[in-house]
Amino acid sequence: MTRISTGDTMRTDFAEIARLIESARHQALQAVNTTLIDLYWQVGAQISRKLETAEWGDGVVQQLADSLARTQPGLRGFTRPNLFRMRQFFEAYRGDEKVSPLVRQIPWTHNLIILSQCKRPEERDFYLRMAVQERWGKRALERQIKFALFERVVLTPATRSPVLTQTHAEAASVFKDAYMVEFLDLPDGHSEADLHRGLSHRLRDFLIENPAIGVLLCASKDDAVVEYALSRALSPALVAEYRTRLPDKRLLQAKLHEFYTQNSAVPE
Repeated sequence: MTRISTGDTMRTDFAEIARLIESARHQALQAVNTTLIDLYWQVGAQISRKLETAEWGDGVVQQLADSLARTQPGLRGFTRPNLFRMRQFFEAYRGDEKVSPLVRQIPWTHNLIILSQCKRPEERDFYLRMAVQERWGKRALERQIKFALFERVVLTPATRSPVLTQTHAEAASVFKDAYMVEFLDLPDGHSEADLHRGLSHRLRDFLIENPAIGVLLCASKDDAVVEYALSRALSPALVAEYRTRLPDKRLLQAKLHEFYTQNSAVPE
């Protein structure tokens, strides 16, 4: 007579139950997040309509925040600045049926990062979709925006040979960071050894040059980061926010469609 359950099958059963629990926990958290985002959307819509119709002045929003703090003790996140962010959130996405479901699939913090650091609708749309697909954390999202992933993969995508695409379709997702080394003045067809020598030579030039002036280029200036960076520098530094010049809107939309088609896992 064989045993009904062995140690191995029990471990498999336990692992399956653990997966069920984890799945249910994730669904519960997602449901809470969706409900919260819906609430912020509705509050933002109310405030937007009241201000647009001049039923309220800006001062009324402060009165609302004070009233909520008084009547809902322990309630967090409904200060005057946050209430205006909810209004901005609603006004940025209202009427966009494709984007509206996406904002409910990521945390409020992620939405605020995208809303505050992305200036164009196409850029916001891109990061919303990628955040959902890649399940980025807060830091990962901030890093991708800081290093201009939108401009790099949509406007100047990396070229791939047909052979590479056929044999290693996932290869494109391995390398996500681009490094600009035009300052090395390397010849066409340079080798990896040439690159190493160029980097070492220029690094030596930078180290022996005095006095030095630092130039910090940021896709979007974060005052706290800039202040920290400058506090650790002994030399003068200049800080500037750069902007990438985008093509015509129709061409940009075509490039986005092409990108989403190639990356079919990204929700359209």
